[in-house]
Amino acid sequence: MPDSTVMATTKAVAAALLVAAPLAGIALYDHAEPRPEAQKESPVTLAVTPQQLDLLPRPCLPATLTVTFHNGSGEGAYPSAFVRPDAPLRVSREAVTTYVPADYDVAVPVQVLVPRLTPPGEYTVLLEAGRERLSVPVVVSEPPSDPARNLVLGQETTASSTNGLLTPCGVVDGNRTYTTQGYNRPATAWADDTPGVFPDQIETTLAEPARIGRVDLYTHAQRQFALRDWDVQALTGAGWQTVAQVRGHTAGLFSARFEPVTASAVRIVMLATNGYAYSTVVEVEVYEG
Repeated sequence: MPDSTVMATTKAVAAALLVAAPLAGIALYDHAEPRPEAQKESPVTLAVTPQQLDLLPRPCLPATLTVTFHNGSGEGAYPSAFVRPDAPLRVSREAVTTYVPADYDVAVPVQVLVPRLTPPGEYTVLLEAGRERLSVPVVVSEPPSDPARNLVLGQETTASSTNGLLTPCGVVDGNRTYTTQGYNRPATAWADDTPGVFPDQIETTLAEPARIGRVDLYTHAQRQFALRDWDVQALTGAGWQTVAQVRGHTAGLFSARFEPVTASAVRIVMLATNGYAYSTVVEVEVYEG
């Protein structure tokens, strides 16, 4: 090929590259960064009720926020919301994802718990869903100063085992009634999950250390489901101390009175029932001596 032909061909290729390079750059930019008008807003909006909570530091008596997703579009969606409480507050779920049919509302409950030693003041639970931000003020007050008050109402409670919905918090919720009948009965009591095996136990923490002299225990109102024998123990500076023993009880309330001791927690150690396979406690109340 003559030199003049080679030079002409080289110049043509170089010119083509100069034109193609900026076009390739534009195509790459459009692919990586969609134009703002191409972005779509979520069709699902968020609401929450109530708009403020007023609580005491009682972790077994949480409040419920109802988070509602509204889908205003013609198609179903799977929105998510994140729940972020100020420390030391706790929530039953930190993320909520649910299916919302077209033109429909779906409500999801979220419990807000205030730990026992939370200082009084105003806190916030923040809900985030996409670009939406909702905040719920939570006002925490001091427990009432009343020498006749139940010192374990709503306080943290644990158990050796738990049977279904009958959780330990059921014995400090202030509800002294319970029935074993019906499928939709409220979970206002506790039962163990080791049928026919003893001892069983529940333990509840006082709102603050106090001098106590009486522990009321409500077992089932019918003898065949009620506790018969149990010990009452108090956590003192010297450790766990048995302060009362109950034997031969039949049903309902038994009020155990004893020489007052300064305690930070109370434990019920269950030794026998009146024939029922499960230990059942409806309510535990602790009072000053």
